[in-house]
Amino acid sequence: MNNLITDFNSFGLVHIIALLLPLFIGVLFIITGLNATTERKRKTIRILFVILLLLVRGSRYLIDLCVGRFDIYDLLSLQICHIDLILLIICFFKPNKVLFHITFLVGIPMGLAVALLPGKVHPEPGLSRAVLFIASHMLLVVGPIYLALVDKMKLKLSYLFYIIGIGNVFIIVAYIANSLLGTNFLYIMYAPKGTVIEQLSNAFGWPGYAIAMDLIAFSVIIFLFCVNKMIERLYRSFSLPD
Repeated sequence: MNNLITDFNSFGLVHIIALLLPLFIGVLFIITGLNATTERKRKTIRILFVILLLLVRGSRYLIDLCVGRFDIYDLLSLQICHIDLILLIICFFKPNKVLFHITFLVGIPMGLAVALLPGKVHPEPGLSRAVLFIASHMLLVVGPIYLALVDKMKLKLSYLFYIIGIGNVFIIVAYIANSLLGTNFLYIMYAPKGTVIEQLSNAFGWPGYAIAMDLIAFSVIIFLFCVNKMIERLYRSFSLPD
């Protein structure tokens, strides 16, 4: 079993495999879902995807337990990707417009950012845990795309404004909770070492890096919404009437 690594090679062979494998599996799920002829079959496929989500994410915690570094506070922490995982699972069992917007507009950019920029430091057993870490976040990217393509869920402008507003309120609440509890929800109190957030902290200091994260996040959310609408419009323009 390999030990902690502090020099993970971003976009090396292992990283690329960890990115592409869950993406490939997600495409298979989407193709299977599009070809499902009944709602019962589509529901079964959604349940299987949830099981996959839990297996990949759960394997990380099982590894932590085996090497003696499992932390219940990490499992229950109010980080965005943890919340997104819970909301995505709920949405897969019972598709919901509000939850879909959150998982699509927030979950996709957050999951993709973590998967593409996983940092150089990964705890014991190092490489295998890094792969699970990347793969679990890529599945958070694939999940909402599945709901959009298979279950025909669409983004609405009104929900975009709600998410931006609620997101900023959540940041304020997280700051108050962090101040009272000495925690670091959303990483807004200090930057984790060996991450892109640390680079932002080095460039802008505190609270500059937290403000930068907020601006980047909401810029990406608006950009993702616009791209989605452009794709929908192109799809309608090229679709031929029956």
